[in-house]
Amino acid sequence: MQHKFLKNNFDLIRLFAAFQVALVHVFHIMEIETAWLGSFILHLFYLFPGVPIFFFISGFLISRSYENNSCLKEFFINRVLRLYPGLIACVAFSIALVMVSGYLQGKGVQWFEFVLLFLAKTTVFQFYNPEFMRAYGDGVLNGSLWTITVEMQFYLLIPGVFFILSRKPPQCTANCALVVLAVLFFILNRLYAVLPDMMDKSLITKLIGISFFPWFYIFLLGVLAQRNFEFFHAYLAGKFYLMFPLYLVSAYMLSDSGNAFGNNSNPLVVALLILTVFSFAYSTPELSKKVLRGNDMSYGIYIYHMPVVNLLLYYGLYRKTEYGFVALTACILLAAISWLVIEKPALRLKRHPLFTVSARTLSDSRVESSALTK
Repeated sequence: MQHKFLKNNFDLIRLFAAFQVALVHVFHIMEIETAWLGSFILHLFYLFPGVPIFFFISGFLISRSYENNSCLKEFFINRVLRLYPGLIACVAFSIALVMVSGYLQGKGVQWFEFVLLFLAKTTVFQFYNPEFMRAYGDGVLNGSLWTITVEMQFYLLIPGVFFILSRKPPQCTANCALVVLAVLFFILNRLYAVLPDMMDKSLITKLIGISFFPWFYIFLLGVLAQRNFEFFHAYLAGKFYLMFPLYLVSAYMLSDSGNAFGNNSNPLVVALLILTVFSFAYSTPELSKKVLRGNDMSYGIYIYHMPVVNLLLYYGLYRKTEYGFVALTACILLAAISWLVIEKPALRLKRHPLFTVSARTLSDSRVESSALTK
């Protein structure tokens, strides 16, 4: 089973998910005008929301990592090494862009305000946004970073999840406990879905949105799939040619029926999506290695696209298609630099990772962590 588990396309899936988030943000926030073909392609990308994909992969792979090495100190050190070197560099870069843009002239911003902003964005308070940032770009230093906060909450909760599961042997009873937990958090997700209408996007609504409560059910579905790997593998491996058109048709029909897509997609959409993701991960499982050759720019694409978008917005470079391509190209270049200079060396410092790190390929070391969100 271990051999089958390790050979997968999760690196490639994370890259797609990161690009989906970047593409949607670029075209939506920059108000890019598209012809009918561009609109059709963009609509197809909307049907594959990246954040739920990240959360599912995170539950699937992080739970396996914890099972293989439940030493909490090493577990959290490995998580920090995956997320924070790249994050710290990205936040520093984002703040530097604001400083050199000329935006701060005449605003009287004190140095300690930037220190506070930097500390907030490089810990678990990514939701912090000072008043002086409101007129820059979309009004937030880097709006994509909220998922880092959620991911860190997932990591803190995974030991508790496994403590509950360890009290529920045999496997079928543990599965029932996981399903009950997933259902409880699914209910919280549905309650959160109606909160903005009830509370007019109040502060409490925003705080709930960057907590684990609305999203934990997706993570738990990843844990469930991992702990029942043989079952899911038997039915879904090599079946992507069936799952993909099934999901595409179902998602398109649901979107035409007014169902929401995005971070808080309809749970039926999420369920079909994660089954399709699993199927692709284990259909032609060597594809990721052949295409990416051990490189992983997914995290960089996810965290760097919004600083670029904000700078272009500040200079009034938006609405035209060429500006969208400039944003995506710059984002990919920054992601490549981040991977080669920062993330790749940091991953070599991991202790007892789920997969072995080597100088020739790092795809093994990365596959245990979620990007994202990133």
